[in-house]
Amino acid sequence: MLDNTGPRLPAPSISASSLVVPSNLLACTVAGLRVRSEGWRESACIWGGTREGRVTNVAFHHELGDDRATALSLELPEDAKFALYKQLAARQEVLLAMLHTHPEDWVGLSWIDAQNQLCSRIGFWSIVLPFYGAKEWKEAEIGFHIRCDRGWQQIQGETLRKLFRIEVVQK
Repeated sequence: MLDNTGPRLPAPSISASSLVVPSNLLACTVAGLRVRSEGWRESACIWGGTREGRVTNVAFHHELGDDRATALSLELPEDAKFALYKQLAARQEVLLAMLHTHPEDWVGLSWIDAQNQLCSRIGFWSIVLPFYGAKEWKEAEIGFHIRCDRGWQQIQGETLRKLFRIEVVQK
């Protein structure tokens, strides 16, 4: 029998880490993931940008190095990770989010996803697109996860609307 009278652990706190992504960069990101996946393998990229959470660039894993992508996994080589860190530092930018695809509609983080992130900073985002990115961007069908003080927290609804914004860019 569990003792419910003792102290409880507080819920993990979500950092007030927001993301603002220009609509044209979002479109480029989704298209790049979709093309790389080719309907049969995972693909991934990193959003970099300002410490305030404004996304300014996208780096696709397969362009940084051989990501060894398969139907269920991918991995960015260490030398490619360090090259990415060096590029961001030269521009005085930070890692903001990793985006990657899953083969079906499940958009949670697998154990491997949760353990093998490029950044363990509280407030870092991990965004999962279903069906290898083949479908249109619909926030309700995408997994949004934020690194918090005790692992990862999936966010949605009102919390997501407060923290994630697509900035419409005029053509």
